[in-house]
Amino acid sequence: MKPFLIGVAIVAGLYLIHRALLAAEARGWIFYRTRPPRVRTLGMLEELVDPTVEYRIEEESSEAIRADHADSGLGYGDDDGPG
Repeated sequence: MKPFLIGVAIVAGLYLIHRALLAAEARGWIFYRTRPPRVRTLGMLEELVDPTVEYRIEEESSEAIRADHADSGLGYGDDDGPG
């Protein structure tokens, strides 16, 4: 019976820690389940060393735009959109 109670206490403790981390993330204190925004620290130096980095950044931003259009129900490049 004692090992069972220890197991229940461990599971309950892990759940409480999980809920505390979710609350801290909701307040913006930490990144727990989401990824932090990508920060380019090297900038132009990184582009000199690896010229494909600029292409990757452009591709990532265009993918994000396509995903936003898909989520909103508008197709990428559709003429049916507003405007």
